[in-house]
Amino acid sequence: MTKVPVWVKFPNLPLCCWSPSCLSKIASVLGKPIQYDQMTSNLSRLSYARVLVELDLREDLQHYVEVSLLSGPILRQKVVYETLPKLCNFCNVLGHTRLLCPKVVASTTTAANTSTVQAGKRSVFSRLGPQIHQHEMSTPTGT
Repeated sequence: MTKVPVWVKFPNLPLCCWSPSCLSKIASVLGKPIQYDQMTSNLSRLSYARVLVELDLREDLQHYVEVSLLSGPILRQKVVYETLPKLCNFCNVLGHTRLLCPKVVASTTTAANTSTVQAGKRSVFSRLGPQIHQHEMSTPTGT
């Protein structure tokens, strides 16, 4: 499960963008819009619009969205995410990050053990002394 609903704020969004269709278009750049909160729908808080969006946590988060305004200019709208859940990008499980992933620790330990065994094999042979290879041996001459 890597898709989760997250509340997203659009601070100082111009009033011309507060219609349900416009909010939906802006939020769809981030993910799948689900709903907007009551204060956004009745315009009782104008400092930011707030939309619940289904995000795929494997994708990079966008912190700005470009909005084409009817008056012509393009608005670079800031995006603020509320309480993002932790997703491990190693095992794709919610609840922890890669730093605390038990599977990363297990795979790192296995790799370390394998390299130690291989290094141990090399050290055994190095303790035997110089090896004489067949092409280095001289043949006895004259009898």
